[in-house]
Amino acid sequence: MKRRILLVLSILGIALYPHISLAQWEDPMVNDTAGGKHTAGIYGMADICSNSITNLFAVNFALGNYLDNNLKDGVSSRLQNDNRLGYILNYGAYVVWHNDTIQKKRVFNFFFALRHKSYINVDFSPDVFKVAFYGNAMYAGKNANFSGFSFNSLSYQQAEVGLVCTNFGGHAQLGIGLSFLAGQKLLTIDAPSASLYTEQTGQYLLFNSNAQLHESDTSATQQPINGFGASVDLFFKAPYKIGKKTGTISVSVSDLGFMYWNNKSISYQKDTSYDYSGITINSITDLQNAAFNSLKKDSLQNKYLPFQKETYYSPLPATLSINSNTNMGKWHLEAGFMYMFNANNLGYIYAQYDKPFSKGWMWALQLGYGGYETINSAFTLTKQIKKAELKLVINHLQGFVLPNYFGGAGIYAEYSHSF
Repeated sequence: MKRRILLVLSILGIALYPHISLAQWEDPMVNDTAGGKHTAGIYGMADICSNSITNLFAVNFALGNYLDNNLKDGVSSRLQNDNRLGYILNYGAYVVWHNDTIQKKRVFNFFFALRHKSYINVDFSPDVFKVAFYGNAMYAGKNANFSGFSFNSLSYQQAEVGLVCTNFGGHAQLGIGLSFLAGQKLLTIDAPSASLYTEQTGQYLLFNSNAQLHESDTSATQQPINGFGASVDLFFKAPYKIGKKTGTISVSVSDLGFMYWNNKSISYQKDTSYDYSGITINSITDLQNAAFNSLKKDSLQNKYLPFQKETYYSPLPATLSINSNTNMGKWHLEAGFMYMFNANNLGYIYAQYDKPFSKGWMWALQLGYGGYETINSAFTLTKQIKKAELKLVINHLQGFVLPNYFGGAGIYAEYSHSF
């Protein structure tokens, strides 16, 4: 299962434009640059990145290639106290109605959007990776520390309606969107404390854990709907002037909401120890002894993994984004901050250089720090064609240039047309 997941991530292997593609507010929802009455658009993005797992290791693991010590040591040398890996898949379509007025005093854009979103993120200690890929022999007589392990996997569909007032309080803009959510899959594992002790001569293993698990209904098949939820998006944008320089500052909160999972969802929570001292075979011709019978799946699950089925509420990975854009004459300077809640990541700060270079063309280069990785760079290319706009973003450029040192790769694409 892990290999299949990583294979999908590796093939997608393509990422996001951090402050645009995580936010709900695509430009056509706010601005009518093409002058049309309506705008329709489609977009797609995916992202996988890590501050410790390198691209070279991830690709070889996903393809089932032999993982030699050079590949494993390349990751091991980058392991930190807090190791992160994150994946996001987000695609959808939207329609915007521009410049509908109320009593000729307020100008509104109304929009409707359909989206699919999937998230996977992991937070793990160095010992988790070392035991998984080197084995536990190096921990003879010692504890391997798994504390702080966290795994979250979520996928759902979203239907959103909203509006943007484009002249709120003068030249400011204010938007709100309300969404109905259909939940497909959820799996969360949190282990605040966990450890594995290997007896010095290898006679037994002792595993201690304080963990909880929640998983959506596993019996449903073929795109199941296992939960329902709601979320709200808020957006504010205002102009500013510093000296002779003009610009705008925007603040948005996206996916602020929750999901309710049905009563077939699985829950597990226990603080326990498991002592494993091997299997005793009294006679090689008699394999029906008590040692084997005691290791039946059901008996182990009832003793150490007492699951129960019940309803469960989970928060969404909400995103806070703050962005400024200053007109420097022939080019623009952007700077911003983004943070995803409930997602095992760090806050992301960035600076970006935007510059038109030909009729209808613009390119941008972004440098940032944080998120699931540490250092990040991204390149954007935008083309305006009459009433249409095409945008392409390549993210985690450092992961393409140095795949044996950095982990991350990605793309964001969007096409919109006014009519």
